[in-house]
Amino acid sequence: MSVETPTAVDRLIVHQFDPARPSPGGIDTCLRGIARYAPRGQRLAVVGVDTGSGPSDRELGRWEQHKFGENTIDFLPVVKIDPADQKRLVPHSLRLAAGLVRYLRRLPKTNIVQAHRMDTGLLLSSIMPSRKFVYYVHTQENGLTGKTSDSFWKRASRLHAGLERMTARKAEETVVFNEEYATVLASWTSGVRFSPTWFDPRLMRADPEKPQRNSICWVGRLEIPKDPSLALSVVRELNTGGEEWKLDVVGSGTLHDSLKDELKSMPRSVAENVTLHGRVSPETTAELMKSSSVFLMTSHPGYEGYPRVLVEALASGLPAVVTEGSDTGALVVDSRTGFVCNRDPKEIASRILEAQSLDNEKIRASVTHLSAPQVVDALFAHGRRP
Repeated sequence: MSVETPTAVDRLIVHQFDPARPSPGGIDTCLRGIARYAPRGQRLAVVGVDTGSGPSDRELGRWEQHKFGENTIDFLPVVKIDPADQKRLVPHSLRLAAGLVRYLRRLPKTNIVQAHRMDTGLLLSSIMPSRKFVYYVHTQENGLTGKTSDSFWKRASRLHAGLERMTARKAEETVVFNEEYATVLASWTSGVRFSPTWFDPRLMRADPEKPQRNSICWVGRLEIPKDPSLALSVVRELNTGGEEWKLDVVGSGTLHDSLKDELKSMPRSVAENVTLHGRVSPETTAELMKSSSVFLMTSHPGYEGYPRVLVEALASGLPAVVTEGSDTGALVVDSRTGFVCNRDPKEIASRILEAQSLDNEKIRASVTHLSAPQVVDALFAHGRRP
């Protein structure tokens, strides 16, 4: 619903975010967690995008309010884009920046401005220099510029590294969701700290019914860094062993059509057991995780920050089989919470077979400390320190 322009807020966040429609990726989930579990009394405002799924009376440049649990956030859409659509000629971040500048006079007074991308952070710190600037980093070092990245910054790795350093130095506080990269940034400037990601206990909770056997869940953007094609190769390998295996692929992206073509080339007995769900709600993702017997993660090394989907899967009691470099938080312990393996489909299939016998309750217990209320409160508590 549209509302009057807020005169003052505690924290203003700028990102490619639409509260009316979840987008693939950890940053969107992070912002929803912050909106829902921020301490009561904190007034949050988000400058974001219109994905075409908002209220019928939505207009660019007009403020809205959206409820997340017991919290309400102010929201200002400034450009029409869908962050899930990676077939773009102009970077989404540039279009968001243009929208922000266009409606700059409609922003409320604020104590803190917060960005979740380097380019957005540089802009915010430049146009609002008198405000405390907080920078959240979601990738590991060179995560956006490595050989498997799908970011425009892949073409300008040195420039990105220099601008990242500049952004971190401008920030009074930098939160890094990757412990190794936090150490690197801390060597450049002060105010840097590591934080893990979290799971939403509202969604990821114990299910009294046992999950179906021989069922794999894969969640992520259908892009090169996540390598969803490897998941198809794995389920094909499993289905040659005499047992029937099912694979649920959750997420959207530019590889969707190529995955469909790949399925057409597979034996019918395999293809019929693979479902490409596309873009679904967090609630549907949680249900698919709870009904599966194994979680599979196939990301290329060098990309993941602190993989939120892995935290969520473990919180659901799912044993996780992950490729080397996917689990940057060292959450997967062989034979206890899952297995870490190479990129050979036969090796992955073998580990999946073993993983089904692991204790679901022990797996769930391994990440109880990463519950959203606890981690988000720690983020805000640190920010309130003198």
